[in-house]
Amino acid sequence: MSGPATNHLTQSRILLTDQTPTRQATRVPAGEPTVLSESTSPAIRTEAIHLSTSEPNEFWDLTGLVRDVVARSEVRHGQVTVYTPHTTTSVVINESETGFLNDYRRMIQEAVPEGVYYEHDDHAVRTENLQEDEFINGHAHVRQLMVGQPSVTIPVVDGEVLLGQWQRVMFVEMDQARERRAFIHAQGV
Repeated sequence: MSGPATNHLTQSRILLTDQTPTRQATRVPAGEPTVLSESTSPAIRTEAIHLSTSEPNEFWDLTGLVRDVVARSEVRHGQVTVYTPHTTTSVVINESETGFLNDYRRMIQEAVPEGVYYEHDDHAVRTENLQEDEFINGHAHVRQLMVGQPSVTIPVVDGEVLLGQWQRVMFVEMDQARERRAFIHAQGV
């Protein structure tokens, strides 16, 4: 690439590095996690974090917390699993960058829109797993299945969680403002 386009890209990079970041792609959990279980031989530690989500397609960066749990577990070689027990949330590994996450939000809304027919929401035909205060959230279930899974597992070597330079461990709310939980389970030697 040469000419004006190169200059434009270079200037953009300089402007971005000279500015104080004002956008924040994710939320970070506040408060202390709850220890559910721990042992020393082998080293195993499971902690729960409680989240109060505020909107659909909201991302929570759990990376620092994951590293803290591994440090508290004293696992030197093993793995850490981050798990959510909710069918309309996911745990993903990706870059925490506002533009990318806004692109995701726009694309998932186009691919799986709200306000269209989902059989999950049609209580005239649905007979399974119903509850009295059922949310209309078929779109959130479909989004969860398309986007990710309820857990990720990451190797731990020499006490370090092996993530790439830009990789972050993120909890994703697909539904609506709700009380949620995520579990972080480190194990190894």
